[in-house]
Amino acid sequence: MNDRVFIVGAGGLARETLSMYVDLGREKDICGFLEENCKREGEILLGKPLYDISYLKQFSEENKPLLIVAIGTTKRQRLIEKLQDERYRFDTLIHPSAKYSRWVKIGKGSIVAVGVTMTCQVEIGRHVILNVGVDIGHDVKIGDYVTVSPGSGIMGRVTVGDGVFIGAHATITDRIRIGNGAIVAAGAVVIQDVPEMSLVAGVPARVKKIYKSVEEKPW
Repeated sequence: MNDRVFIVGAGGLARETLSMYVDLGREKDICGFLEENCKREGEILLGKPLYDISYLKQFSEENKPLLIVAIGTTKRQRLIEKLQDERYRFDTLIHPSAKYSRWVKIGKGSIVAVGVTMTCQVEIGRHVILNVGVDIGHDVKIGDYVTVSPGSGIMGRVTVGDGVFIGAHATITDRIRIGNGAIVAAGAVVIQDVPEMSLVAGVPARVKKIYKSVEEKPW
């Protein structure tokens, strides 16, 4: 298996992702960072080179590196699907400090950061980001392309749809369903189901906006 990995992204999350590889003893596997429409190509970030994503074109089909997409926005799904269409494979990154039982399933391409805890019968989809200190209870199902920001808590029997963004220190109470594409604002306490493509905020959380498309979202 080809152990060479490029981190897609060049922001804070991408740099944090490199530090996770260091903690896993895999720093040597990282070949550099990749960024769309890169205006800083040739810079060195934490000892690794930064390239435009077009750099990948030099690799033959049988010699393609692994990728890990470390972009913490609601719009990263488009880029991941494009890379999947180009037949790239994705790494899965789990920090050694994460605590989870053997009854937890984690999808390909996901990032599980420092101090994450998950109990039992938890299903994590593909390309999910569980950031620092996230706490997930039993029987939770999280879809694909979800970002859960630092310090958030998801209680038991919650279902989170695809493409959801959960802000820092939000709390999702038991048996809640969060629809595809929703945004939960930082610090929100969700006590009722969240509609698809909606923004909820407050304590308790209430719907503040409904988005008609991904392009309308703030980031």
